[in-house]
Amino acid sequence: MNNWTVEQITFRCERLSVRLEKLAQNFLQMASLSLNEFNGEAVLEIIPESKVFLELTAIDLDVDNAFELAQIQRQLSKWHIHWLSTWASDSSRLEISTLSQTWANRTREMARVLV
Repeated sequence: MNNWTVEQITFRCERLSVRLEKLAQNFLQMASLSLNEFNGEAVLEIIPESKVFLELTAIDLDVDNAFELAQIQRQLSKWHIHWLSTWASDSSRLEISTLSQTWANRTREMARVLV
């Protein structure tokens, strides 16, 4: 049995397109917040939630799209594990912003196909 929170169960019960849009919103927040070095804690709070949301979304996707979400989750995990050194670097913060924007666009694209 999974130890999901009420928020996670509620998320899991949403339509797939809604879940993808919520992921896109998280990624857009990360992209925006990462442009300011003083927003590290705010970005760090979004990462674990996004990792869980990715897992709860990939369950219902085809193999190729699920793999793509798993790759995003993998990158988020790398940042999470090495957060202090990642956030300390201007180039890493820019990478977080750039990749997060790309992921937002991609998850929205996935959601549009489903609507």
